[in-house]
Amino acid sequence: MVYGYYLLICIAHFCALPLLFLLSFKRKYKNSIKKRFFTPTPLPNGKYHWIHACSFGEVKSLQSIIDTLENNLENSTQILLTTTTQTGFTLAKTLYPKCLIAYLPFESFIPFWLKGKDILTLTLTEAELWLMPLFCVHSKRAKTLLINARISARSYPRYLRFRFFYVKLFSYLQKIFSQSQIDKERLESLGAKNVEIFGNLKLAEIPQVSIHYTAPNAPLWVIASTHCKNNKSEEVLILQSILESFFKNPIPTSQISHNTPHFLFAPRHPERFLEVEQTLNVILKENHLPPLIKTSTKGIQNALDAPFILLDSLGELNNIYAIADLVILGGSFLQGIGGHNPIEPAYFHTKLISGPYIFNQQALFVSIKNCAICEIESLAEILKTPLENSCITQKLNLTKIIQTLKDS
Repeated sequence: MVYGYYLLICIAHFCALPLLFLLSFKRKYKNSIKKRFFTPTPLPNGKYHWIHACSFGEVKSLQSIIDTLENNLENSTQILLTTTTQTGFTLAKTLYPKCLIAYLPFESFIPFWLKGKDILTLTLTEAELWLMPLFCVHSKRAKTLLINARISARSYPRYLRFRFFYVKLFSYLQKIFSQSQIDKERLESLGAKNVEIFGNLKLAEIPQVSIHYTAPNAPLWVIASTHCKNNKSEEVLILQSILESFFKNPIPTSQISHNTPHFLFAPRHPERFLEVEQTLNVILKENHLPPLIKTSTKGIQNALDAPFILLDSLGELNNIYAIADLVILGGSFLQGIGGHNPIEPAYFHTKLISGPYIFNQQALFVSIKNCAICEIESLAEILKTPLENSCITQKLNLTKIIQTLKDS
């Protein structure tokens, strides 16, 4: 089966090359497509603990594990961390300077990419289930783990349709740490063995503040990790709710109360910064309100004094959460995105609001106290309601995962 699968993905890779070439000109994929599908980064000879995480959130959640592993490495051993997205790659480069960071090559490259390399362990995260990496490192007698494993209710039927494939894939995984009991049951129904309930790895995070900003005189409200899907923009929907709550009767900027919050928008994807700026400025102008001030232009500290702010700088959200009064967490007001990690704002005890579409983050939201969940239609009313500060009610001990890797 594995050889038949490999032949099919090689054919699919070849047929998709023209489309991949065109996509590589998009800013979002400029580096990742080139390194994943055309010219993978060569892997130097050596011994590796290989960890793969898809994107920004997964890369960030690995910090405690990687820091502990680095302190226990033999001199001749390295940590190889692969990602599939540009945001994940950029963050990995920043957080883990001692690791070898690379984009994960497409599966057709994997046998050649790993040839002659000594892989001690392969650790996959969440739902990053790749057959060829597992098959190739299994043949090298490496230990294989899946951590933070989850299968959402939305994706589970698709997994079941290809159960024959996942039974084979899971035969190459020696240990699985799942996020919850329901994830354990779903994984086992697909053929997974040796599954242990561990909890969501992100509960072990301790958000770091790299720069200490001074809070503005007015309350600071952060609209974080927002998305656009099917031509619907969360930034627009949330701004409309803000206007209904605070600016129903437009007033001159000079008369805006000092108690009126300052609103900072932080889109999830950098390639949307310009689009968000232009779209929101049109709405603000129509309502006789001042335009967005960009943090990249004024600097974050100076920009915080403006009524409306666009955070178009990466790696700053924790610094902003530390001085925020309220966070509206995006990726949750439009269907199909799945929500974002509430642990970071809750760690700083902000007031916290999320939309209802959080299927990818259910285990995390269960561990948060005082988080308001509402449909976008109800947001304007919620914004007028006194809220309690959020907090985290559960922590994780990473000892089991670390020990499993050290025992390899």
